[in-house]
Amino acid sequence: MRRIIVATLSAALVAAVLLSGGCSKPWTHPDYSGKELDRKFQEDSLKCEVVAGEEFPLDKHKQNKRFLMCMADLGWNYHPDGEGYRFQTKPR
Repeated sequence: MRRIIVATLSAALVAAVLLSGGCSKPWTHPDYSGKELDRKFQEDSLKCEVVAGEEFPLDKHKQNKRFLMCMADLGWNYHPDGEGYRFQTKPR
C-alpha cells in the first residue's frame, strides 16, 4: 500500500515539476549535454522523487523542497525562469 502511495505522489510531483516549466526544463548540469543530459535528468529526477516521496509521503510542499535539495546535491542547477535546458521542437 505504501509503495502505491509513494508511486502516486512521485508521479504527481514529476507532473507538477514538468508542467510548471511549460515546454522547458529549468535544469542544467555542468557535466552533461545532449542526450546524456536527458538521460541523466530522468535518472536523477526519479531518484530524487523517490527520496522525497519516502521522506514526506503526505506533504507535497516538503517533498518539493526535498526534491530540489536532492537535485542540487547531484549537481543540478535550477533556473525557475526557464533559463536552463529547453526542449527543441521541429517547426510545423
